[in-house]
Amino acid sequence: MNVLALQGLRGGTGSTSLLAALAEALTQAGLNVLCIDLDPRNQLRLHFNHPWRNNNGWATAEAAGAVWHEMAFALGERLTFLPYGQGAEVIEARERDRLGTFSLWGHRLAELDPHRYDWVLVDVPSACSVHQQEMRRLAPTWLTVTHCDAACHALLASREPDDNEYLLVNRFTPRSLLQNDLLAAWQHQYADWLVPCTIHQDEAMFEALAHKRSVVGHRSDSLAARDVQRLAAWLLARGAMG
Repeated sequence: MNVLALQGLRGGTGSTSLLAALAEALTQAGLNVLCIDLDPRNQLRLHFNHPWRNNNGWATAEAAGAVWHEMAFALGERLTFLPYGQGAEVIEARERDRLGTFSLWGHRLAELDPHRYDWVLVDVPSACSVHQQEMRRLAPTWLTVTHCDAACHALLASREPDDNEYLLVNRFTPRSLLQNDLLAAWQHQYADWLVPCTIHQDEAMFEALAHKRSVVGHRSDSLAARDVQRLAAWLLARGAMG
């Protein structure tokens, strides 16, 4: 069972949209995927046509003392997603107190049937949280989603990547001189860190969310969808090589 975490370098980079699209790209490759939302804003469900007023999720289950993964929802035969739900303040406080005792998410992931899911994709909020801190230690592969802009460039300059971390450029516009210059600089400076699959700016990504779908499910022929499919192929090739 492969565990992959996606997190925006800052808010608004589109990491949640990418995670939903990547999940569908992996299912199209014949793999079984579980998506877990660790963001209290509970936005991942919007990409899977989940009822807006349904606030059930793993945090809701935890707050009620129920089994956390029983709040998962199936979307077809191969894709399962687990919303955050409600109960953010209760869960954050409880898990901060328990974190020093044992690995909460390590224990939870170990409870999953390894034969049921080939991939577990985890949507991690850009803001620091107790979930982010623990998942950083657990996920063998971490994708940090960024834009080619000055703000992200400054944030990258102030940090060093972890051993299991890769930088993924989203919403790239080839006609932008600034973005081309920044990407060229990053390819030189972060050669071993940069994912060789850039996700291009594409209106289909925004249209997909309006239809409560991922871009791969909504417009598989779009530029962004093809980029995400290449990202999935890169991840699968890395797994095969590993």
